[in-house]
Amino acid sequence: MKSLKNLILMSFIGILATGCSDPNSPGLEYMPDMYRDPSIGTYEESELFPDGLGSRLPAEGSIPRGFTPYPYDDDAEGYKAAGEELKNPLTFNEDVLKEGKQVYENFCIHCHGKKGGGDGLVPQHDEWPGVVPAYDSDNLIDLPEGKIFHSITYGKGLMGAHKGQISQEDRWKLVFYVQSLQGKEPGQKMTENNEANENGADEKLESAGSIDQTEEV
Repeated sequence: MKSLKNLILMSFIGILATGCSDPNSPGLEYMPDMYRDPSIGTYEESELFPDGLGSRLPAEGSIPRGFTPYPYDDDAEGYKAAGEELKNPLTFNEDVLKEGKQVYENFCIHCHGKKGGGDGLVPQHDEWPGVVPAYDSDNLIDLPEGKIFHSITYGKGLMGAHKGQISQEDRWKLVFYVQSLQGKEPGQKMTENNEANENGADEKLESAGSIDQTEEV
């Protein structure tokens, strides 16, 4: 009996000694496969797939959780349809306007200027190849909300697309703020009177409260 107690004691001391030999050691691991899963690291090769790549493309037709697909194409027809059909889904209030202002200051002010006059620091550079139109200019003052949103999404003229940098919700908040810089009540219905100047057609479009980016929002 005494020898059994000594054996147990020595085993316990041995375990303690083993655990203290390396302060970073987790000690004895019970069923490590339960928590050390054989996951594939980013860009790691894998024998599970014929091409040997561990990184896989999403299934065709899948969309991220919470993402709403944008139904308008990046062409003249999509631009026109967005202006006629697209409406701002957000309810306007001062908090939303402030958030739109923050988005504007993060992404737009460097070209469009503090008040949307097209006088930001970037176009003042000698090598800037064009002119940034003011939001209240004849060509932009009557743009419907849908076209403003569309232009923010895909870009227009010298302005690049912002759909990868600004969420859809923040783009609509930005639309509200752009309208405020135009001296309009955000969210109000607007009639576009300058369709002939932009598309060479002499027609007027009714917008129902959705914003699109102007020449370059």
